[in-house]
Amino acid sequence: MTARAQRGDVFGPGLRLRLTFALALAGCGADSGAAVDAGPADGDLPREAGPDGARPDAALVDLDQDGLDDAAEQALAQAYLPYLSLSPSDGCARSGLIFRLRPHPAGGRCLLATYVWLYDRDCGSIGGIGAHDGDDETFGVTIDPTLPAPQGIRAIRAISHQGTLCERVSECGDLASLTSCETLPRAGAPWPALWSSKNKHGGYVNKTARCTTFGTCIDTCEDNASPTLPPLVNVGEPAHPLVRNLTTQGFITSANGWTSAGLSNYDPWGMSDFGGAGSVAGDLVDTAFDTPACP
Repeated sequence: MTARAQRGDVFGPGLRLRLTFALALAGCGADSGAAVDAGPADGDLPREAGPDGARPDAALVDLDQDGLDDAAEQALAQAYLPYLSLSPSDGCARSGLIFRLRPHPAGGRCLLATYVWLYDRDCGSIGGIGAHDGDDETFGVTIDPTLPAPQGIRAIRAISHQGTLCERVSECGDLASLTSCETLPRAGAPWPALWSSKNKHGGYVNKTARCTTFGTCIDTCEDNASPTLPPLVNVGEPAHPLVRNLTTQGFITSANGWTSAGLSNYDPWGMSDFGGAGSVAGDLVDTAFDTPACP
């Protein structure tokens, strides 16, 4: 029995999956942001053909082999992205998102997206203390594709400055016993928001309660009148990556405004640190960012 069959074939065959996600995207009313298409990594092949020579689902393009159509994953991750509020005066704003999206490991009809927000630089705290090339902050989102965005953004979990004395966990949503998400207006709707602290880029939901100067190692979160819509790259799954080099893929390049040379040719599934930040591959598989599943 395949993994998808064990889940009760929640998403159906590839063609129906494409249509479902297309309808969800069309109904969300989200303004589209710039995106960088993630092509298959060298050596990645389509799902193996069956005994009769036919692919299990001719409409499904699933190079990362998670049971979901890769193009649908890209559209879904874009449509159900929280409102990203980056300080209007952030001194190190050059950034982009990579993501991993799959059926929720706890089961149910929802999906789990893990986003890693990559920055060219961390500007440090007051006076530039602690500044360094490369910065990464991660957050998880439970996505219900049966509901249009933003209603389908069911839960968000962020951990700012993970693994340091400044670490703070914040989460919100309408699942389990979570507190409702604070919102900012987008496309005429109140949109669940995630704030990136000025210059240091720690991620927070429910800004009022969690991103306070004296409770967060002097982090400051500010409302931005427009959401940040950075490039968005699907990096696939650990055993079947879609991207192994973020420069040749077209994401981290000087043409896109990235200036930290040490970040060139970065492999998001490798073991090296992202400049002065941690391992991105570790972020992508860290269950600390897993949000609750739908019932």
